[in-house]
Amino acid sequence: MDKIDLEAPGAVTIRPLTVADRDACVAVENACFTNPDHRATPEKFSYRLTACPEICLGVFVHTTNAEALAQSSSGVMVGHVIATRCTTDVLTDASMGVPKDWRQAAVDPSSVPASPLGHQTQGSTVAVHSLGVVPSVQGKGLGTKLMKAYLERMAELSKTDKQHKIDRVALICQDYLVDYYKKLGFASNGPSEAQFGGGGWFDMYYAI
Repeated sequence: MDKIDLEAPGAVTIRPLTVADRDACVAVENACFTNPDHRATPEKFSYRLTACPEICLGVFVHTTNAEALAQSSSGVMVGHVIATRCTTDVLTDASMGVPKDWRQAAVDPSSVPASPLGHQTQGSTVAVHSLGVVPSVQGKGLGTKLMKAYLERMAELSKTDKQHKIDRVALICQDYLVDYYKKLGFASNGPSEAQFGGGGWFDMYYAI
């Protein structure tokens, strides 16, 4: 990627994602997580960006690379926050799942029974499944900028949609990231019971 002045006006764009951003999300995910077991699959991105794009955000930077710019009018995606809603206070393995018939449900919700897996529309907890910034622009504050914007967006969504209030934002992280999230206002709920990617996570939550 070309050298970019991230402090220049208009250099960074943060916007909600759509299913059209799926391939860019997969590229970010693969770059951010060296352990394949810790990556969301392309199918999970397709599902989450279809079921609840309003709670998924991406951060984009503008570059002089014409081929890269062609990927999106917003610029090149260098980070994202991907989430669903859940009815529990913390992330669970079920909340990270994907319903078997989700594609059919997206077309005709009444044609398939409700699933305990994945996005729960009435859930008041936003479960963040992925927060990542590609290594080439890490250490420049983009992850913090993105998460702060995300928390502000969730608070605003909770205010404007009274039927679907958001009480908290929850995530799981490895032990060395606990202090990072605490600096962003998250509290630790101790070791997580989630076994995604082999387990060993900590539950974190942010009260809206």
